[in-house]
Amino acid sequence: MTNTSVIAVKGLTKKYAGVAAVDNVDFTITKGEIVGFVGLNGAGKSTAINILLGFLNPTAGKVSLFGEPLTPQNAHNSHHRIGFATGDMSLFDSMTGHQYHSFIARAYGLTDMTAYKALCLRFDPDLDKKISLLSRGNKQKIALIAAFMTQPELVILDEPSSGLDPLMQQYFLELIREETEKGTTIFMSSHYLNEVIDVCSRILLIKKGRLTKDIPTSELGMAAGKLVRVITTRQVEPPKSARSVERQKQADGYILEFIYKDKVIRLQEWVTSLPNLQDIAITEHDPEATFEDLYNEKANNDV
Repeated sequence: MTNTSVIAVKGLTKKYAGVAAVDNVDFTITKGEIVGFVGLNGAGKSTAINILLGFLNPTAGKVSLFGEPLTPQNAHNSHHRIGFATGDMSLFDSMTGHQYHSFIARAYGLTDMTAYKALCLRFDPDLDKKISLLSRGNKQKIALIAAFMTQPELVILDEPSSGLDPLMQQYFLELIREETEKGTTIFMSSHYLNEVIDVCSRILLIKKGRLTKDIPTSELGMAAGKLVRVITTRQVEPPKSARSVERQKQADGYILEFIYKDKVIRLQEWVTSLPNLQDIAITEHDPEATFEDLYNEKANNDV
């Protein structure tokens, strides 16, 4: 992977009636990165993506794609290098899936259909019915195939697995991994943290329009910490650094549960000091719970 900038965003702001849907956002994505854009519904993900594609004009700030400044007027110049799909994408309902893909192939000047055939084998969509008659899952398959069939340099995805069944979700994640090996740059929004952790090397967390975190995915494991559950015959106090502490009394003792993110040696010392320890379980903190922890932290503007 080189340091060539594929997406560069500086001070990006979009306001509606004076309210910021995207608020002073900065980030850069280099060639070959797979970046997850994470946030709750309404956080500003789709608005930011629509600006990147030139569908919306920002209120303030600058966007560059492939090193060139982006405006709604010139956005079409970069579209032939970009694949795009959303979870509720509007397709040509009067066409069949096959007709729609043929339209995409003609629009992009695609003559080698090898990648397209492989995608159809992977996702097995219903290509012969009119799109208006298809299930949501089949529509999503058709949208994803269209996004990747041209073998674009950059793929922008907005909730891409929405509507897919679990098996198709796994096929989709396998496709992302393969694209990673090919050096494709992918910018993928999702509110499913497990999905993002699985394939992305970096996560941008957006909350109420502001970018609050820009971290390597590997740091989420460290941020997650451990979920500790102990049963003792007498009530005990948790370590000082314990978070989300829960207590429960049972017939023959006390249950204490908490999240621990401090040094392991200190946890070991605390465990050895427990009176009449009956049972202990230490597991990895759930990624979705980690996302809630990160999302609920006070926004840090120094990303």
